[in-house]
Amino acid sequence: MKSKKITKTINQQENIFDKLSNDWWKIDGSFSALHAFNFVRIKFIKDVLGKKKSDNLKNLKILDIGCGGGILSEPLARLGAKVTGIDENENAVKVAIDHAKKGKLSIDYKKISFNQINFKKKFDIVVCMEALEHLNDIETLIKKVKESLKPDGKFIGSTINKTFNSYFQAIFVAEKILNIVPEGTHNWKKFVKPNNLKKKLVINNFTKIKFQGVQFNPIKNEWKTIRNLSVNYMFSSELN
Repeated sequence: MKSKKITKTINQQENIFDKLSNDWWKIDGSFSALHAFNFVRIKFIKDVLGKKKSDNLKNLKILDIGCGGGILSEPLARLGAKVTGIDENENAVKVAIDHAKKGKLSIDYKKISFNQINFKKKFDIVVCMEALEHLNDIETLIKKVKESLKPDGKFIGSTINKTFNSYFQAIFVAEKILNIVPEGTHNWKKFVKPNNLKKKLVINNFTKIKFQGVQFNPIKNEWKTIRNLSVNYMFSSELN
């Protein structure tokens, strides 16, 4: 049974995303930082795959875990990938489906939790961006990712480190001062240290694990890659 504290946190976060369901595709809305993040995320994915800037992702099968309203799923699909997006928030999935239809994009969206993943097909890539820091059970997620990948498949994601600096920037500044994201979106206790994530990946036969720090400039609404991993970071790994 979930503790009252954990249940309250989960319900609070679900309510936040429900209230923001109309904001997913407002470029200057509550998810503007995620839209800006796409430029860095797509480049990182291409770099991991050894793709050039002009290369597309034609015919690659990609699973987007925690797809939300489809902010990352859509550009992946436009680059030629066959995308499946999953999220447990019903309103977000509805928004994603409607927006993809408007853009005439063929994306397979499903309203399921990560622990319900049971696809017959295997994926070339599984992405999980800005979602790990909202989960109670990362180990189960990694096991599900492992089950979903082809041999030598890639697991790529982004999350937030668990440091004093991350609390200050991602919660105090971002939520309470600048209102970049709604207050209550993040729970510092769920933030993920790179070393802990690496251990869980290694245990599940993932190799070639790499980390890349990223930094957000709220004034310019821009992201850039940095060496420092103390706040936001991306990661990549390969199933051995």
